[in-house]
Amino acid sequence: MKTHEKLLLSLSSLRSFSLELKRAMQEFNLSLKELSELSGIPYSTLHKIIKGRDFRVSTLIKIVNTFKKLETVEEPFIAVIAARPVLNKITPRKLTINGEEFLIKEYPANTLEECIISAIKAEKEGAKGIVCAPIVSSTIEKVVSLPVAVVIPEEKAFLTALEILAKKIKEV
Repeated sequence: MKTHEKLLLSLSSLRSFSLELKRAMQEFNLSLKELSELSGIPYSTLHKIIKGRDFRVSTLIKIVNTFKKLETVEEPFIAVIAARPVLNKITPRKLTINGEEFLIKEYPANTLEECIISAIKAEKEGAKGIVCAPIVSSTIEKVVSLPVAVVIPEEKAFLTALEILAKKIKEV
C-alpha cells in the first residue's frame, strides 16, 4: 500500500493520523521543515498536526498530494542501502553518469534483514541499480534482479578505525 493511501486510512483519529504522518516522514527522510517546503503548508501548522491538533481538509489534500509526488519517481534512480550515518554523508541527490541523470534514493538499514527488505522495496519502486556494503551484496544479488555495486572503504578509513581501536585497547 502506498504512503498516501496509508495516510488517508489513518483518519479514524487525529492521533492515528499524526502517528502515520510521522512514520511517512521517516520513510521519506523528511523533516517538518522539508515537508513544509514541499507541501506549501506552514511549519507551525504541520507541527500542530504532529501534536494531534485538528486541521482543515485543504491541508490534508496538500499532505496527501505531496506524498503522492514523492512516491512517483519519474527519473531513473539508484538505491543506496546503508546505515543512516553513511547516508547522511551523501551530498549529491542527482548524478550525471555517461550523459544520463540519476536520482540518488536513500534506503536506511542497520541489519541484514533491513538490507534485504530495502533491496526488494527499491526494486519494486523502480530502481535501476543498488549500491550497498560488501557484506550484504551477495545476499542482495540473490533476491533482486538489479545490478548491484559495492562500496569499499578506502585505506584511510581502515587506518582511522585501527587507530581508534588501538586507543580503546590501551584504555582497557
